[in-house]
Amino acid sequence: MSSLTVPTIDEVYAAKSRLQGIIIRTPLLKLNYDIPNAEIYLKCEQFQPISSFKLRAAANAVQILSAEEKQNGVVTASSGNMAQGLAWIARKENLLCQILVPDTANEVKVQAIERLGGKVTRCTFEQWWQAIVTHQSPLLKGHFVHPVCDRNVMAGNGTIALEILDELPDCDAILVPYGGGALTTSIACVAKHLKPSIDVLACEIETAAPLAAAFHHNQVTKIAMKKSWVDGIGSSGVLDEMWPLVKTYVNNSIVVSLKETARALKLLIERNHLICEGASATAIAAALWHYTDYVQNGKAGLRRQDSTKPLKIVAVLTGAGIDNETIIKCLNETL
Repeated sequence: MSSLTVPTIDEVYAAKSRLQGIIIRTPLLKLNYDIPNAEIYLKCEQFQPISSFKLRAAANAVQILSAEEKQNGVVTASSGNMAQGLAWIARKENLLCQILVPDTANEVKVQAIERLGGKVTRCTFEQWWQAIVTHQSPLLKGHFVHPVCDRNVMAGNGTIALEILDELPDCDAILVPYGGGALTTSIACVAKHLKPSIDVLACEIETAAPLAAAFHHNQVTKIAMKKSWVDGIGSSGVLDEMWPLVKTYVNNSIVVSLKETARALKLLIERNHLICEGASATAIAAALWHYTDYVQNGKAGLRRQDSTKPLKIVAVLTGAGIDNETIIKCLNETL
C-alpha cells in the first residue's frame, strides 16, 4: 500500500466543481455569545442533506470513479455518517451500495443507512477493523471507498476550508472535531495553502483523545478510551496512515471535558436555536474556553498575539447525529 498524501489544491477546487448541485454551501453563522477579544463563527455542516459533512467526502469519491469502477457498486466500512453519505450518493447515481458494519454498531444508525438504500453486511469488530486497515473486505465485492484514508474523500472534505476562507478571509483559527483525521487534515492542508498563518486545531473529548497523546509522545500512542454520550469522535489510537499528515498540517489538539461540551451544546441551542451532535460541540467548547488561552500561552503565531483586533475563530459543526433524550438531558443539565 502506497503512502497516503494530501490532495493538491487543484484537486480540492475540482472537487468543489464536482459537488455543485449535490451538496449545499453551508452557512457560516456568528455564535450569539460574547467572549473577550474573540468572535466565534459556526460552519454549519449539519445542514447537509444527510445532516453531516460526510456527504462531501462520499459524493466526491463516487463522482470521480470511472464507469468500470462503478460496475460492481461501491463499498465502505462504516457504521455512521460515511455509510449514510455513500448510500445517499449511490442511490442518486443508481449504484449498488454495500456497507460493512461492526456488530457493535448503533442500531438507529444502521436503520438510517438502510433507509437510504445501503445494503448492510454485519461482521465482527475485528473483521470490520481489518477492512479499515487493508482498504478491502473479502465479504463484499465493489469499489472500496475508505472512510478516512482516501485522497478523493479528503478533497471533498477540503472544500469546507475553501468556503470558510472565501467568506471569512481574516479568519485566525479553524477548530475541527477529530475522528479519523481526514476532515481535520484536509481542512488544515487547504487552509494553510491559502493562508499560511492560520491555526487549525483538532478538538477531542477527554474520554478518548488519541491525537493529544500522539502529539505529546510524537508518535502514535494507544490509549484507554471510555464510552460517553459524545460519539462520532475518539478512538484508542490515531490511524498509522494519517499520523504523518496530521503532525505536518495540524497545529495541535485541544481536549475538552464532557461538562464543557454539554455546556457548549446547551448554549448553541439557546442562543442560536441550532442543534448539533456532541462531537461538533467539542469545537464550540474549544473555541469558547480554550483557544484564547492557547494564543496567550504563546502557542499561536506572533502576528496574532500582537494584534489588537479580536480573534476570529471558526468552529466546524460536523453533523447533527444526536437523539432527543440526550438533547433533553443537556437542556436540563443532567448529562
